[in-house]
Amino acid sequence: MNNLIAVEEKTMQIMLLIGCVDEALGQSLVQKLAGETGTPEVGVPIASQAIALANVVASAAAIRPDILLLEDDGGVRGALRHLHDIRIVSPGTRSLLLYEFSTLDLTIEAIKHGASGCLNKSSEPSLYAKAIRAVHAGDTWFGRLALLQALQSKLRVPSAPERLMDEGMLTPREEEILHLIGSGLTNKEIGRRLDISDKTVKTHLHRIYVKLNRSGRYKAYLSQPDSRSTMSWMSAAK
Repeated sequence: MNNLIAVEEKTMQIMLLIGCVDEALGQSLVQKLAGETGTPEVGVPIASQAIALANVVASAAAIRPDILLLEDDGGVRGALRHLHDIRIVSPGTRSLLLYEFSTLDLTIEAIKHGASGCLNKSSEPSLYAKAIRAVHAGDTWFGRLALLQALQSKLRVPSAPERLMDEGMLTPREEEILHLIGSGLTNKEIGRRLDISDKTVKTHLHRIYVKLNRSGRYKAYLSQPDSRSTMSWMSAAK
């Protein structure tokens, strides 16, 4: 009997399905997670497979993975639609949403649609593995502040970011970056214009998204009162 238990413990692993718009991201995650081996110190081994986001529902129905990592493709409704369908075809699968920048709306909608957590795409492999194992064990992977803000929103209690927004929360640098977004500049171009790194630009954007409660650069820009008069380049680009 003891030998049987030992064999079961050795073969036990977490079946992970990664659905990404960016196939390179999916393959990169598979390789990185392969390095997070299962040991008593680290946790249960993770066997991962990456597929195109468009095929994620069919694959989930066939594979019935333990955990799904689903990339937020920039259209939150699309990502959440997949979560809804996966709950139907594979009820036992628990889902983590991959995002670039988190917002209050994203957290609330992820919870509404049954996601077990949200994870930043730029996280270290060890954090990915920790989140996957935590969700597999029945836990959730939402930040405490994100959960608090989601609850405050549901109860209609003004949160600190909302109070700051009423006070004109954007810093001069954030206003400048938002203006440059409206001019059609990329992160790299903004960095060169302001003599700052791409990472610093992303950090500012993250803060802007949180403060404005918007999930994308153009949604953030268009949320400002004077944005409509300077968006002709966007129409022309279409």
